[in-house]
Amino acid sequence: MSGRVVPVLLLAVLFALMIGAMVLGWRRRGRSQAHLPAPSARTLEELGEATAHGPVGAVYVDTVLAEQPLERVVAHRLGQRARAEVSLGEQGTWHLEREGTGPLTIPAAAVREVTSGPGMAGKFIGGDGLLIIRWSLGDQLLDTGLRLDRRADHDLLLSRKEHS
Repeated sequence: MSGRVVPVLLLAVLFALMIGAMVLGWRRRGRSQAHLPAPSARTLEELGEATAHGPVGAVYVDTVLAEQPLERVVAHRLGQRARAEVSLGEQGTWHLEREGTGPLTIPAAAVREVTSGPGMAGKFIGGDGLLIIRWSLGDQLLDTGLRLDRRADHDLLLSRKEHS
């Protein structure tokens, strides 16, 4: 019995060290992104914009640095996966009501492009299953990924942005 205690304790210590290193890395990443301004949380109505489509159900996958799908943005809780309700305003503003992390509004003027992709940090599904919004927050370009509950909503939101 005592021959098994030492290896089990060593594994427990190793596990605790790995968890500690992950927490330190997450905090360091947050400090390195502290220069990012807080994104807007205003609703479409507060911005004086009517809703063109939505709200529709989705999974907010996360937000990453543009063209770096594994570099999650942890500042302002942008890197936290959550259920979301997504609305697109008639002028091109995106509003995301995220459960547990608060709302996120991406103003139309900040949107650079809307595409589909196979995934990003936290969710890789292949094909073009994620709707990806490229937008600027301050001087930083970001990619926000959404996995819409219905493919028809994905296609409609993608086509509406291409024509606006």
